[in-house]
Amino acid sequence: MTTLEPIKIRKMVTPSLYIQGKGAIYYLGQKAFPYGDKGYVVGGASALTAAGDRIRKSLVSNGIEVVGWNDSIKDCTHATIARLAEEGKHLKPHFVVGVGGGRAVDTAKAVAWKLKLPSITVGTQCATNADASAESVVYTDDHRFLEVIALPRNPVVVIEDTEVIFNAPSKYMVWGMGDALSTKFEAEAYAKARQKKKDAETPPTAALALADACYKGLMEHGLKAITDVKNGNHSTDVDDVIEAVKLSSAMAFENTGCALAHAFHNGLTRTGQVKGEHGEIVAYGTIVQMVYENRPRDEVQQVVNWCDKIGLPTKLRAFGELTKAALRMAVEYAAEKDWNSRNMPDKVKASELMAAVEKVERGKL
Repeated sequence: MTTLEPIKIRKMVTPSLYIQGKGAIYYLGQKAFPYGDKGYVVGGASALTAAGDRIRKSLVSNGIEVVGWNDSIKDCTHATIARLAEEGKHLKPHFVVGVGGGRAVDTAKAVAWKLKLPSITVGTQCATNADASAESVVYTDDHRFLEVIALPRNPVVVIEDTEVIFNAPSKYMVWGMGDALSTKFEAEAYAKARQKKKDAETPPTAALALADACYKGLMEHGLKAITDVKNGNHSTDVDDVIEAVKLSSAMAFENTGCALAHAFHNGLTRTGQVKGEHGEIVAYGTIVQMVYENRPRDEVQQVVNWCDKIGLPTKLRAFGELTKAALRMAVEYAAEKDWNSRNMPDKVKASELMAAVEKVERGKL
């Protein structure tokens, strides 16, 4: 009897349409119309203040009725998702438009999923790669990481108006680059894990190429882009970084997976003692992962130096006073409980992860 080898599947998921550029928001109504003529717009107050008039104009001028408008999103929690989904049931929209940063668009995508409708996202700052992904990261009411909801499909339309994003505070771009920084290293770890464990889809070479392109884009354009945003110069470097964060990073992580950098982020945020944005903590976690993997010192130092120049944390003290007990809890959670650590080629040991953290803290890279 012949034993057949399991089929090695490669898959690539993407949004149906991604549009980036100055004035891209005006394409919203035209590209949304094929999905229906009733839109439910949700987002944060500041995001809808910044872009709301243009969003409404684009929808209405293309024959779309705005049946709901909710600017109350402050965090992506199960309670917020349930509240907006219940509101949406009565409005009977044909699609949901999520406007803002990661918390807003993740909420909107989950609301659309609850309503069994397509989602459309409009980014208003560059702190997140959530806009194009088929995931929603859910937090507790006091913003501790809770879980990730895997959604059945990506947004059907992703709009990144670079004029809107450029006018957001520069700190958002710093945070977005911190999150995107992890993409190359986590994607490579994921690919090695799948090759060794043979327990899931093989990542397509296209996704790994996007992860590498994301990293190169950050290294080549990141510092110039931040300088230009601060100086009011909307340059090609700014647009290149927006694409690296919003498209390359999103499609690379979506079609590979997160790994130890995000596992450690999740462990740290669960302690309740860490004060920092997602991208800041992930950037630090990326350095920890690189040291854990015994990557060449020069490679790690390049990332540390880049983070220092960009303004991303490279030491734990940047996140406040973390007790030794809390750090142990974070390390143990990341190594033993967080699903992302399973995307490392070998089982993560808490003792080895703690040793990597201690090396980073001592500068022994």
